[in-house]
Amino acid sequence: MKTVIGLEIHAQLLTETKAFCNCKIDVNAKPNTNICPVCTGQPGALPVLNKKVVEFAIMAGLALNCEIHESSSFDRKNYFYPDLPKGYQITQYFHPIATEGYLNLDNGKHVRIRRIHIEEDAGKMVHSSENITESKESLIDFNRCGVPLIEIVTEPDMEKSEEAKEFMEKLRDILRTLGVCSGNMEEGALRCDANVSVVDDSGRSSSRVEVKNINSFRYVQYAIEYEAERISKALKDGKDVKHETRGWDFVTRTTVSLRSKEEENDYRYFPEPDLPILKVSKSQIENIKQNLPELPDQKSERYVKAYGLAKDNANIIAKDKIISAYFEKLVSSKMDPKDSSNWIVNDLLALFNADSVDFNPDKVPIESLKVLMEYTNSGKISRLSAKEVLGEIYKNNKNPQDIIKEKNLIQVSDENSLVPVIKKVIENNPSVVEQYKKGKTSVIGFFVGNVMKETKGKADPKVVGDLAKKILDGEIE
Repeated sequence: MKTVIGLEIHAQLLTETKAFCNCKIDVNAKPNTNICPVCTGQPGALPVLNKKVVEFAIMAGLALNCEIHESSSFDRKNYFYPDLPKGYQITQYFHPIATEGYLNLDNGKHVRIRRIHIEEDAGKMVHSSENITESKESLIDFNRCGVPLIEIVTEPDMEKSEEAKEFMEKLRDILRTLGVCSGNMEEGALRCDANVSVVDDSGRSSSRVEVKNINSFRYVQYAIEYEAERISKALKDGKDVKHETRGWDFVTRTTVSLRSKEEENDYRYFPEPDLPILKVSKSQIENIKQNLPELPDQKSERYVKAYGLAKDNANIIAKDKIISAYFEKLVSSKMDPKDSSNWIVNDLLALFNADSVDFNPDKVPIESLKVLMEYTNSGKISRLSAKEVLGEIYKNNKNPQDIIKEKNLIQVSDENSLVPVIKKVIENNPSVVEQYKKGKTSVIGFFVGNVMKETKGKADPKVVGDLAKKILDGEIE
């Protein structure tokens, strides 16, 4: 069985105002306060295209290797739903602004992008229950009507749910780097519909099923896996698979049937009569292209080549422009790039991930991390103590020197202080001493670890190792 996956992704653009009117975009605004005759579809109200929407769409198209069309146009997609007051959505159906792009995955797979088009969002329905069928009432907030979107449609080039998840993550990172979309799926700023079908061993393909409005990267993967398994079982049992739209239920982790799949002619597309043909010049496109920021994959490659970073570290740092800016400032302050990347990936980001919050450089200022790294690299404090200090900085934004002083964490490297402790550990472990005398020199690590416990992590492990060897070899009485 082979799974065939294509994605349709809606990305909300980070403009200050809506696509065709001057209403402000504010996700925290009270319901039905950021509305006007245009976005609520009042008779006689005419749309005016937001210039920034076009610029952002072109930026996304260029970053995704698309052909940008100098001439594109808008159309009406007609359907009735309570949160669509006009009874139609302004979109680009016949002539989109960008086509024929691609995005490469880490496994080398080349995922083609069929089209990117501009459209407006509908309103938001709020149900009294999580399950619409159990809701006693539903309310409508029209604030989201007319919010600008780009829809990114891939070809069905993916075969694994992991590939779809990676595509979404890479796309999110690109859009955030461009500054055109927040990428926050939980807020609805990035929404994914997955089209799934299965081809059996005889080459027979099932009908295509669309899973709507998946709102997290994990659920993209889970929904596709569930649907692929459901369709595969139906094919094995000789049953037909309906060409339908299904929804993802994150509580039961199953898909549920919503409606039969609409065909394109159901929407009665026709050219939008209130908007002229959209024209952009070659010079405008070229100017936007020249001003694109360095994209995550390009940045990661540079980090590997210029700084010798491990590929995994380079990818993690490069995908977020705030993290990458933090890293580059740390390196520019003459800190070792590899050491800096290890601190950021293994220690710093772990603190934010544990709290499930986005990275915030103000929580651990660069100067604080630099001081901590210098103390550790010079042997003044142990790596274990440094991790403890970092946690204190993160929680309380305290000065690292003050934390080190308060907790008395400066490493003990004085031989006169360490020798008695080492001798005590050696005397208490005669069997390990015997192993050393028989040539098993790796047991030095055992003595170092126990001395570290005795000194509560304050002993310099390198000095301890050297002294333990000299005591065992009889060089120190």
